[in-house]
Amino acid sequence: MEEVKRNMINFARLLDWRFWFVLRPSALGEKTAIVVAVGFVALLVAAIILNFLAKTKKQNPPLVKLFKKIGKMFSTMALIGFVLLFFSYEQIYFLGSHLWFLLWLAGFVVWTVFIVLYALRGMRREKEELEKKQRFMKYLPH
Repeated sequence: MEEVKRNMINFARLLDWRFWFVLRPSALGEKTAIVVAVGFVALLVAAIILNFLAKTKKQNPPLVKLFKKIGKMFSTMALIGFVLLFFSYEQIYFLGSHLWFLLWLAGFVVWTVFIVLYALRGMRREKEELEKKQRFMKYLPH
């Protein structure tokens, strides 16, 4: 039973403010590092898939723009995450602090809010403008 406890991720530490604000963090556990790295790899794979989908959906420019925005966010956040993971795993003073992961998460949430706002407002407006332009263009000679 003791072996199982030692290998599990301790989520209770996430609620302690000292965990986030210590400048010399404790070493990341091997399993924790693997879980976080798999999450960043998943973001990178999702970015690649979204960029591929953006190239195949040329007939719907607002959707292409949405796919590109999400893909750019995923790839950027995955790369920043890998850098943070490296600093944290190597226990580099200040740059390895857990606070950077909290700031990364805040940036991810803010960027997601902007993308959702674009999806709800901007895409509809762009789609209406595109339909208006297509209706106008059908009367012009080719």
